[in-house]
Amino acid sequence: MPARILGIVSIKGGVGKTTSTVNIGTALSEMNKKVLLVDADFGSPNLALHFGIVNPSKTLNMVFQGKMAPHEAIQRYNDSLDVMPCSVITQKVHPALLKEKLQPLRKLYDYILIDASPTLNETMLATILASDELLVVTSPDYPTLNATLYAVRVARKQKTPIAGLLVNRIRGKKFELTRQEIEDAAGVPVIGAIFDDLAVPASVAQTEPALQFKPWAHSSRAYRQVAAHIADETSADGFFSSLRRWFENRRR
Repeated sequence: MPARILGIVSIKGGVGKTTSTVNIGTALSEMNKKVLLVDADFGSPNLALHFGIVNPSKTLNMVFQGKMAPHEAIQRYNDSLDVMPCSVITQKVHPALLKEKLQPLRKLYDYILIDASPTLNETMLATILASDELLVVTSPDYPTLNATLYAVRVARKQKTPIAGLLVNRIRGKKFELTRQEIEDAAGVPVIGAIFDDLAVPASVAQTEPALQFKPWAHSSRAYRQVAAHIADETSADGFFSSLRRWFENRRR
């Protein structure tokens, strides 16, 4: 079967979109899935830095320019996980070009995850058009939810299905939005709940996915649950454990 292409999107920066892409992709690769992570944030690309790849010599830019084939811009991280870096693109890119360039790669992978731009423009539209479905990353506060609702409306307008919402950086405080409030407002199910965890920024500093840096941290276990849901497999931790913990902490 051709790869399932999942776009990871968020209109508001700083909610953990790229770290979520990195760790969900890593979790899928742990499940013996062949995974490609694509950096499609043309204005501020940093996906490759999470894997210690600095100043890559082969990037998505060169693919767009016709200087190399898509497979030539891929860098191997391990046997199951590959990365396609990007560097800042200043020229205008047609939104349909990303989809065109990824098509030949579908036969090589089980999953292709696209780290989108956090700005609602033609750059994010490229991810929406290239994806079979989207995962929208948000946090449990009103400003971010407002941006999330806008992303949901844009996706629906483009007729791209939404796999669900990933609520990130949860602190379990009463002033935070609840899972039910977020789902009711968005009309989209929450499929993952990631508590604020110092293991995540620490792993970024170590240029290593959190799942490898701290395999049994709460965030690592939660990302595995999201990956299990995406792959329609059962996580050893149980899919709803993080969601249940969120609800229980919220009542205290």
